[in-house]
Amino acid sequence: MPKDKLNKIMVTDHVLEVRHPASGTFLDVRGYIADYIRNQKYFPHWKIDTNVVNFRDESDAIKLDGAFVGYKSAGYVVLNPQTHNFFTDRATAFWKLLIKNDHYKIPEPTRFGARTKLFIPSKQPFEEINKSLFEGFFTEKARDLIGGKETDLQFIIDLKEDFFNVKVNGGPIHKDEAKKYFQFESEHFKQCGLFLDIDYFKTDQLSLDKIPSLLKQAIELTWQKAERIATGMGL
Repeated sequence: MPKDKLNKIMVTDHVLEVRHPASGTFLDVRGYIADYIRNQKYFPHWKIDTNVVNFRDESDAIKLDGAFVGYKSAGYVVLNPQTHNFFTDRATAFWKLLIKNDHYKIPEPTRFGARTKLFIPSKQPFEEINKSLFEGFFTEKARDLIGGKETDLQFIIDLKEDFFNVKVNGGPIHKDEAKKYFQFESEHFKQCGLFLDIDYFKTDQLSLDKIPSLLKQAIELTWQKAERIATGMGL
């Protein structure tokens, strides 16, 4: 699992999704796309459905990474990478490979999105993590107005950051609860911790060749934000 410079454990999965206007041409070239990606030795397995071609590293499911190309979107998925840059490197290489094909022109994008789910395990009990979050997100006055004894906090925040829109949601989770939010197993899910779902997206001034730089910026900001929140909460 990725670790930052302070050696904080962060178990993650990542999704790049690039949306575009519906392409009727795509329905006629699904087989070409499947063969093109396989012949480039990027993924050994693919499955053609009605509106999308799915790629993956294992025959029956994604183990580490996969991708999709559809009539309205294309993207990349990484589950539990071991390094911070794995997702960005692999997704960028796939995207550049996809757009340089000679047979299918992907329409200009209407939405870029880079979404990361993170679990940061902690040796603290759930009650302590929850208390830290309440104290961090609410003033004493706000807590008095709400009243009662806080038992669980879930938050959703919409932001503007640089030229991105950002949605952040999350909260403390109990032992063995993290596995409900991820498509893989991890020994760290046995612990309590903090769950974050961070989505950086952009809907204007997009082009196919800008996607790699947007992805790099979005993921760098994601790591920074997760670190700030976790450190600020004492995790």
